[in-house]
Amino acid sequence: MKRLLVVCAASLLPCFLVSAQEADNSGRSVELSVIPRLDLNPTFSTVKGGGAEFTLGNTSLYSLFEGNLTENLSFSVCNHWAAFDSVQDVLASTTDLYKGTLYSDTTNWLDWANLTYTFGNFALTVGKDMVTTGGLEFDDYDFEVHPALVSSFWQNFSCYQWGAKLAFTTPAESDAISFQFTTSPFGERPFASKLFNYSVEWRGEHGPLETIWSATAVGNEGEYQPIFALGQRLNFDSWTVGFDAFSVVGDEEDILRKGITLMPSVTFSPSEKFDILAKGGYENYALETVEDGSVKRLWGGLACHWYPLRDSRDLRVHAVAAYDNSTSLVSLTLGLLYNISIF
Repeated sequence: MKRLLVVCAASLLPCFLVSAQEADNSGRSVELSVIPRLDLNPTFSTVKGGGAEFTLGNTSLYSLFEGNLTENLSFSVCNHWAAFDSVQDVLASTTDLYKGTLYSDTTNWLDWANLTYTFGNFALTVGKDMVTTGGLEFDDYDFEVHPALVSSFWQNFSCYQWGAKLAFTTPAESDAISFQFTTSPFGERPFASKLFNYSVEWRGEHGPLETIWSATAVGNEGEYQPIFALGQRLNFDSWTVGFDAFSVVGDEEDILRKGITLMPSVTFSPSEKFDILAKGGYENYALETVEDGSVKRLWGGLACHWYPLRDSRDLRVHAVAAYDNSTSLVSLTLGLLYNISIF
């Protein structure tokens, strides 16, 4: 499948270049960006004798290819070509991306590839897309995210699935409601496993308030597991205050557990060149029996972003410090993210 997409892209590239040149007259345009990221990420255990470890954090290589084929038809493709987190086995995560190509229970080198047709106030999206869940946290690009500051839901839920979504935007463009059908991450193979998700989402922008609320029924063997995600954010001149609440907690073995995830965040942007993010999280889920009790996780930290290029935020220099009580680890990250526009 990878070879097929590359051949198709290569054969269509001259047409896209011509389309980009004629965009003003035809409504057609295309953009291609390559996004490398480099992280240096030492971690330190707060447990006596726990030691330290050095990783490459979210070091990765992405590309984003999107544009308009007509005034009503657009496309978007995001590829995750490489991932390097372990110093000991630097190619392990990249290899896993390609091993997961035909699976729905794990992420792979193709994050999404879809077509969107708009008609009036409606938009129909078909292909591989992100499951409409996860509030504000899932709204960021993966290559922008700091792993030490995200929830276990983000870490363990394979959110890129095949399906279709119908969205309606109000005439005032202040609200959008969407209905989505996708394959389930509890299935091994897309469609062949016959496990599906059903989602409804409301996005609103009213003055300083922005909302991303959703409800998703995730197909599992013989049942549907509900996910309610409530994301809200207040935007002021230099400050942004956000809060996410999920009805689930992520799990490495079971993907999801019924529980609660709460994540407040504050961003201060004194200028276009600099911003500071403070984000924390609380997770709580019950174990199998009352006697087993519950598991609680607390984490939080600071991320500083500097954009050194003149009149552009394409290059980001970031520094992150975080602590997670579930692992008793202090994480420090220094890195670069560069969105390179090819055309």
